[in-house]
Amino acid sequence: MNAFVEVQKLYKEYYKFAIKNNILEVPEDIEHREFGYGYLKKVDNRNLSFKNERVYKDWVLKNSPMHLYKSLAYMLYPNNPGGAEKKGVFRRELAFDIDVHKTNKCKHEDDWICKYCLKEAKNQVIYLIEEFLIPDFGLNEEDIKIVFSGNRGYHIYIKPKNNKIRDIIENYSKDDRKFLINYILGKNLNLNKVGSGWRRRLIKAIKEKDKRISTKKLEKEKNWKKIIENFKSKNKIYKIIEETKNKLELDEKVMDDDIRLLRVINSLHGYTGFIVKSLDSLDDLKKFDPLKDAIFKNFENKFYEVNIYDSRKFEIEICGKKYTNKSKKITGSVLLYLFGHNIKFELLESH
Repeated sequence: MNAFVEVQKLYKEYYKFAIKNNILEVPEDIEHREFGYGYLKKVDNRNLSFKNERVYKDWVLKNSPMHLYKSLAYMLYPNNPGGAEKKGVFRRELAFDIDVHKTNKCKHEDDWICKYCLKEAKNQVIYLIEEFLIPDFGLNEEDIKIVFSGNRGYHIYIKPKNNKIRDIIENYSKDDRKFLINYILGKNLNLNKVGSGWRRRLIKAIKEKDKRISTKKLEKEKNWKKIIENFKSKNKIYKIIEETKNKLELDEKVMDDDIRLLRVINSLHGYTGFIVKSLDSLDDLKKFDPLKDAIFKNFENKFYEVNIYDSRKFEIEICGKKYTNKSKKITGSVLLYLFGHNIKFELLESH
């Protein structure tokens, strides 16, 4: 059996289901969006556009790509190759991309995933929303759309219900967006004049890390520099400040790049075969387990006999079952994951 042919069949089956059940994202104002797609690479092709929803869905059904992207920007000429000017960008959605790397608890190679890095990604999303987007930016939970990226990250779209506010943020310049991400990453944090948001965050972090450090003066004073310099534990405080600034693994290019592409919601991720899944609320996110909840259940009913001859040792748990380099029988979900991660195997037969 040819593994690539089988993988393509599974992608086709998924997209048939997603389109029939109306779950595949149809980006707003579709004719002004650019699309990109790939099979063995993330984006083999871009500068693609569709005049309406029907043409778009027909194309997806016919081609069933392993990676499917849409532009955050709205463009007058989405087919034109080149930058924002040639494409005529006239507005752009605002989105953050959290992309977590290996944690200290992970025992796998860099491109793999496990429950620990997935949990860290989730924690970072909660932190971004609860520490920045709601208290500092004045957003409500209803203004924020959370999407699991299909691998080990999340996309967080800012979609204010108030259309006037949405118009303002979707017309932000590159500099405006840069200011936002710099604020979140603490790049423009001035210890001579600490604002209320960062003061709240840092005091909380200091209390969590070392209860012996008194924060009374820091709570009242904006000029932290002169206060910290008189602390015996000043080195520890500076370390806590740096750790707090580096808490989020945000992909700055997603905020910066005018013609950035992001995965289509409810498409499949070509490296994992997991669903790029939209979550309805923070509560949903807290309960969400990608290793079960981002799996297309129909794939779990397909079984394949395999001969894995890859030299790498690995382990992945999908839907509560563990698979390793010694597994002889795998499900369709695992087939997509192994294929996407370039694991060498021979497909013997399917059931």
